[in-house]
Amino acid sequence: MPKKVSFEEAFAQATNESIKILGNVVSKIVTDYLERKYSIRLTNTANNPSALDEALDHAIDGGRKIVERRLINILYEKLGLEPSSSETNTDNTDTLSFEQRVNDARRRYTD
Repeated sequence: MPKKVSFEEAFAQATNESIKILGNVVSKIVTDYLERKYSIRLTNTANNPSALDEALDHAIDGGRKIVERRLINILYEKLGLEPSSSETNTDNTDTLSFEQRVNDARRRYTD
């Protein structure tokens, strides 16, 4: 039986993978900027997703949604979760905030 990955480990992996959608150079710049300006290490934000959301908003503005959506998709895949029906409207827009979606995934995974 494979060892169950911790939520924090899955979140760290998903964060690293999702930021790469920006490309190697830009993702490095954004990561360095967030660490320097906000003292946020991307891989350690599982317990404070709102800080990651705010930092990404200041660093890359509109690109934040793309990174966050990708992060959530990768996280759910790593945890073996299906998105809940309450997450999106019929027009495929998000109904829950990034922080709510992370906390929902944590709750569903650890229950």
